[in-house]
Amino acid sequence: MSKQLDKESKRTDNQQLKQKMRLKNNLFSRYLLFRYSLALFFFVNLYWLLSQVYRPSVYLILPVILLFLIIAACAEQFKLYGAKEVYLEQTKRAFKIQISVELLLLAVTMIPRQLPAAVPFFSNTVSAHIFFALAQLLGLLICWYNLRRIRQINNNEDKFYSRFHNHIEKYI
Repeated sequence: MSKQLDKESKRTDNQQLKQKMRLKNNLFSRYLLFRYSLALFFFVNLYWLLSQVYRPSVYLILPVILLFLIIAACAEQFKLYGAKEVYLEQTKRAFKIQISVELLLLAVTMIPRQLPAAVPFFSNTVSAHIFFALAQLLGLLICWYNLRRIRQINNNEDKFYSRFHNHIEKYI
């Protein structure tokens, strides 16, 4: 009889542990958009840095700064696994600085012969300027959407929180 009780208690413990892990993973899923966006900007800025190393200019410092900020934000993302409190300051800072740099680069596209200096793999043609401006606008939209999502998560207004907050408080 005691063996059967031990098996049942182990089974219940395993189910509770699985439930807790499932909820932790779901909670960590709240930040999935940030991880993908940071990865996108990491590789874009890395490619930009490599092109700047090939043809150095004053703009070399920008991708370096952005890469450091993105790495700090990624480290912050890993710390959020299983955390009860939301702390997204590094992520927020990385997206805000990314917005600033993209606005600066949009301004650079308006100055004659500056685009090839800022981004060596673009020529100084009208079509290159238009394509680059569209790419910067897309980057701005991604950053602004991420900042909006950070605000929602900080205020617990995101859809995930409203759906799972009862379970989160119970198991985590």
